[in-house]
Order: sequence, then C-alpha cells, then structure tokens
Amino acid sequence: MVSSNEKKVLLIGHLGFKKNLFDGQTGKTRNVLELLQLNAEYLKSLDYFDTQEFRQSKLSFFKLIKKIFRSNVLVYLPERNNLKYLFPFIYIVSKIKGIDILYLVVGGWLDKFLQSKYLYIAMLSDIKGIFTESNQLTKNLETRYHYKNVQTIPNFRIHSFSPCFTQNNDTLKIVYMARIFREKGIDTVFRLAHNIQNKYRNNHKIAIDFFGPVQKDVENYFKEEIQKYSFVSYKGILEPDQIHKTLGKYDVLVLPSRYSEEGFPGTIMDAYISGIPVIISRWRFLPEYVDDGYSGFIYDLDRETEFYHYVDYLYNDKSQLLKMKHCAHEKSKEYSSEVAWQLMKIYLC
Repeated sequence: MVSSNEKKVLLIGHLGFKKNLFDGQTGKTRNVLELLQLNAEYLKSLDYFDTQEFRQSKLSFFKLIKKIFRSNVLVYLPERNNLKYLFPFIYIVSKIKGIDILYLVVGGWLDKFLQSKYLYIAMLSDIKGIFTESNQLTKNLETRYHYKNVQTIPNFRIHSFSPCFTQNNDTLKIVYMARIFREKGIDTVFRLAHNIQNKYRNNHKIAIDFFGPVQKDVENYFKEEIQKYSFVSYKGILEPDQIHKTLGKYDVLVLPSRYSEEGFPGTIMDAYISGIPVIISRWRFLPEYVDDGYSGFIYDLDRETEFYHYVDYLYNDKSQLLKMKHCAHEKSKEYSSEVAWQLMKIYLC
C-alpha cells in the first residue's frame, strides 16, 4: 500500500504520440492522462509511457523498465496483446517492488479474454483495482471470476462544448461516426438507405454521412454502396477537436453494432455531448448507455425494421426530436471527467 503523499504515478498505454494515431483505445488513454495532469497537484509525480514506442524501437522496453522502477502506482490501459504479453512482467515487478496497479479497462473484451486463462485470472485478482466502463462487465467479472477488486468508472470526455440544439429545417441529418467495417453495422446503415429510397422515392429529405477510418477489407464494398445513394456521403476522419462541433450539426447518430468486443463506444458519449440522440442495437453492453425513448432508441438486431421505424419517427416528429436532443445532452453529464475523477481519486489521493 502506497501512502497518499507518496504517489509517483506512471500511466502505461497507447497514446499514439509518435505518429498521432487515434482510435477509441488511444482516445481513452489520452483522456485519462489529461485527467491525471489536471489533478497532478494531488500526486507526488506523474509520468507516462506510450506503448506505441515498442513499434519504433526494441530498446524502448528498457525505457519502460526504468520508468516503472521510479514509480509506485501504475495506471495501466492495455490493449489485448499488451495484457497478454506485457502484463505478466509488470505484475512480477509490482510484487517485488510493492507497486499498486490500477487497470482501466477499455472496451468489453476482458471477461471473454479471461476464459480458461487461470494464471491471468489469479494475477488480476491480486492487483489494486480493475475499473471497467460497464456495470454489466463489472458484474460478469465478479460472478465468473469472483473478483473483489473491480469497480465501474464510466468512460468520460474532457471538454467545454455547449450544443445549440439546431433545427435542420425539414431535413433529418443522420451521422455514423466509428471505425468503418461490417461488424460495426455499416451494412445495416446501407440497408436503411435502401429502405429510405424505396419508401420515399425522391420525396424524402434525409441525409446520411459517414465519418471514420475505413477498414481495408471493406473499402470496395463501402465505395460501391456510397455511390448507390445520392443522399449518402463519406466525410473522412474527424480531428478530435472538431468532433463535437461537427456532430452538433446533425440530428441523430446511428450505431447498429454487432462487434464482438463492443464496450462503451466513445461515439455515443460524443453524440450526447454534442446534443444529439442515438439509435443503437441491443448488443453486448450498449443498452446500458441509452435511456430508451429519451436519450435515444434501442432496437433488436433480429428486428431491423425497428431501426427503420425509429428513423421514420424522428423524421416525422421534429418536436420529439428536439426533446430527445435535450435529453441526450443531459445524459452526457453522467460521463463527465468530474465523475470519473471522484471515483479515481479514492485510489490516488
């Protein structure tokens, strides 16, 4: 146990500073680092190690060792391979040196990863704390692996954005912002576009825009589908400082995901901050983050017509859409950096 006035904290995770790479894992890691920097007055020292450096030089491993030995609290945000290959080493060093490990889980894959991995189950049960983004994932870890050191700390954003709740005249503007591959539901969005075209012919005023990196194995499919519909566009990749300003110009965000490792997608949180509701699939932990009928809608994957119905509903009832925009922004307050810090500071101050 490290005393409160001696917390020499080292954050270990993929920060993507070398090549400025950015995805959900990177975004969460940067947010946690910024949160610690904003509250550095409570710590004796704060340092970080960007695991992207492993791709640049094998010697970076020795740099990491030096930083670990200078620390007594590790804030650890591993990707799957990092947990598999690096964590056993970190665990052994932590036991020898009396270092506390605070593992902040990104995504929803940990409970499945641990199946039949008895060594990892034992090691993780012995660290200071495991912090998930989902109450259901916390429950899974407690019931399946009998963990006593797990707690939920919701995902969060550090921002100063205030939405203006714009009305887009008669046009319903739909946005998808995530990695672009099939398991995230891009094929479902294109079937939505097909339904809109067949139902309304040329009389509709609906637009669908995609943002996000396109996975290579769907590049041709994605390009071909985009070209089929005059009201569907690809807008590229948003810079982090442009996300909320851009999303605030839309009416609703859609995420019909069936991605096996889905946790708490930052895109839902970004939609709420931007003042727009969401339509999501009833999949993995996603329903935990949506107040159905208020901050968004949830549909069953085997009832895709529900997805189309919710789009029609918002298209035809702009007053209800405006109410849901306000509800979505109110929901964003549950995922503030202040909430996250109040939960984390118990272990750091």
